[in-house]
Amino acid sequence: MRKVIKFNNEKTSIDRGSGLIKHQMPKYLNQIKALKKINKSIVTNNKFLINKEGNIKIYYAPFDYVNSKAKIMIVGITPGLQQMLQSFQVINDGKSLKEVKDLSSFKGSMRTTLIKYLDELKVNKKLKIKSCESLFNKNSKHLHTTSLVKYPVFDKGKNYSGSNILKKKILVEFIEKNFLKELKTLKKAIIIPLGNTVSSTIEYLNNKYNLKLACFLKGFPHPSGANARKNIQFKENKRNMKLLLRNR
Repeated sequence: MRKVIKFNNEKTSIDRGSGLIKHQMPKYLNQIKALKKINKSIVTNNKFLINKEGNIKIYYAPFDYVNSKAKIMIVGITPGLQQMLQSFQVINDGKSLKEVKDLSSFKGSMRTTLIKYLDELKVNKKLKIKSCESLFNKNSKHLHTTSLVKYPVFDKGKNYSGSNILKKKILVEFIEKNFLKELKTLKKAIIIPLGNTVSSTIEYLNNKYNLKLACFLKGFPHPSGANARKNIQFKENKRNMKLLLRNR
């Protein structure tokens, strides 16, 4: 069952099964707007804590906007602390949930590498745009960015790396209650999984729920500067990914 709320005149659909009604998402947003300062100790305060299990904690951050008409869906593992801080600041400044996504997704060299890979695969041609660079500005209507766990996850107080994600009950339950709905909504889009953890998780969901994803580019590397093998992985999987796009 879903409920629609309005925030800054923007409609957002909320799933009752995700715990967001229980944890009062509208209240979270208003609390963020009222903050006088934003730092790690404030955003990881217990009032924003959604769920925890052992060393794993999931906190609320305003990454709720879903572009249900997107033609391409880029999926990470979970937002990190810097994205979390940025998202709080955007809402605190009076901007919308859509603007959170626009202003908090894939900055700097990571975005540059991501665009390079997408253009090499000719994703821009599929979308009938000059370059995938425009997905982050004038052609953002085609793009949906998200994560397996759309809210920030911390392991012993540090950004969660995605290690053994399918063995962590708290995260699997969250993914199957939340991310799975996004995947079903956008199953006809080009789906870009950032790294092996995301690829294997989407493959797990695709097989378990028989989703029949139209164009899932399994093997796409994470474009982070910390991924020393990204160019090698891209080269190894480029041919198969181009075939998937061609047959879409």
